[in-house]
Amino acid sequence: MYRAVAHTGNVITSCGIILAGTFATLTASSFPMVLEIGMAISLGVLIDTFLVRALLVPSLAVLFGRWNWWPSRLFRTMKD
Repeated sequence: MYRAVAHTGNVITSCGIILAGTFATLTASSFPMVLEIGMAISLGVLIDTFLVRALLVPSLAVLFGRWNWWPSRLFRTMKD
């Protein structure tokens, strides 16, 4: 898990920041509804990038162990 997070963390973080910045451009709109949508999506992408994908998903994968891979073939081949 450590190697996976170390090798993909930079890419996921960069993509999340770019995507949040793209949606943040909607906040320059004069329409209040578009401004709110842009802020909500930007904030959601940042939360997903920095909390969910960086902390929650790897933590759950380690906690679940081989059950993380159910119903794939890896579930049947991994040892407890």
